[in-house]
Amino acid sequence: MAKLLPNERHQAILNALQRQGRVLAAEMAIQLNTTEATIRRDLRQLAAQNLCKRIYGGALVPTPASGQIVDRLALSGDEKQLLAQAAQALISHGQVIFLDASSTHLYLADLLPRNQQLTVVTNALSIASRLLERPGLRTILIGGEIDANVGGCVDAKAVTEIGTFHFDITFIGVCAYEAASGFSALHYQEAQFKRQVLARSGNVSVLCTRDKLNTYAPYGFLPASRVDNLVTVRGAHPELEQQVTLSGGNLLSIP
Repeated sequence: MAKLLPNERHQAILNALQRQGRVLAAEMAIQLNTTEATIRRDLRQLAAQNLCKRIYGGALVPTPASGQIVDRLALSGDEKQLLAQAAQALISHGQVIFLDASSTHLYLADLLPRNQQLTVVTNALSIASRLLERPGLRTILIGGEIDANVGGCVDAKAVTEIGTFHFDITFIGVCAYEAASGFSALHYQEAQFKRQVLARSGNVSVLCTRDKLNTYAPYGFLPASRVDNLVTVRGAHPELEQQVTLSGGNLLSIP
């Protein structure tokens, strides 16, 4: 194979990231007939343009879960709706449920049954507002300063208030998943808040869209082995599915 020009290497790397979600410098060097040092330099340049995120030995696709929640609602809307529909099977009579700030959980809020005496706790004003339109659901809003990028409250006041609850089931929001670090968040304070929620949760459920798999966010907070219910696209990430099921978790798949 003839040596490629820098822009040709960059495009080849981006194509590989699009197909695989991640690349390794050593493997790309072989494929592109160049050195690891050259590929690492290429990855630094692509990362500077926010086209990838550097990790040890290679790079990942940046998570799509950035920006304000109103912007994220438009991403993968049909898939989020299907995930929410599948997640209905996890709801039982009389549960105390935590719905984390998440565009996917807005879809679930619309589907919660109103005749099962559910108590829904959330840190997201958007979710609480949606629930107020549905009589029959008891809604508790966690307070604090609203972080527009997170879509909810995750500050010290919110963490303190979470400490007074025990949740039967928690639907935790995730920004990214990568096998080495598990599920992660974009913001440090957000990850800290999520850890406190998980510590109060009897059952942890994750609704994960395909576009968050094999992507990067800096603050890990949840290993796959801790997930009790994973709702995702069937076959989108066999390794993740295996990690969850081998740890005793339940897999709910959508087509």
